[in-house]
Amino acid sequence: MDKKYINEFFKSIDTMEQYELFSLTLPLTLIYKSAFNATEQLAKEKYDLLHSDIDVLASLYFNGKILSPTELYSAMIFSSGGMTKILKKLECLGYISRVSNPNDKRSNLVKLEQRGEEILLNCLEDIIEDREPMFDVLSQEERENLKVILKKIMLNLE
Repeated sequence: MDKKYINEFFKSIDTMEQYELFSLTLPLTLIYKSAFNATEQLAKEKYDLLHSDIDVLASLYFNGKILSPTELYSAMIFSSGGMTKILKKLECLGYISRVSNPNDKRSNLVKLEQRGEEILLNCLEDIIEDREPMFDVLSQEERENLKVILKKIMLNLE
């Protein structure tokens, strides 16, 4: 979206109180779209991974590195109807493994392997480097405030 139209949008919305919520949701949508597309392209080109693959690896990494499939699904940012396919792909690449659940021999746990952790950390570093310019316009205090506000909104989601 061209900056000219963004400025026009905010000028218009400021005069229409009933649409004030759009001044919050449209920016979030545009930021998400920009970040998602850029990250998807970077991850695909450099690591041959999709968002769903990164999501699985990151969910494991930030949640103890071993989860049941149900816990993994609950920890993920993006819902994935093809979880079995994703797990199979990541297992074939040596990024994860399935291990017996010591508490329930009938089920397996999904474990993040060293190779998966390394690829994830490299990928996350590249994503951070790629996304950093987006936030250069914010002071450190503004960044901290934004984190608090976004967390508050996220915790209010159902």
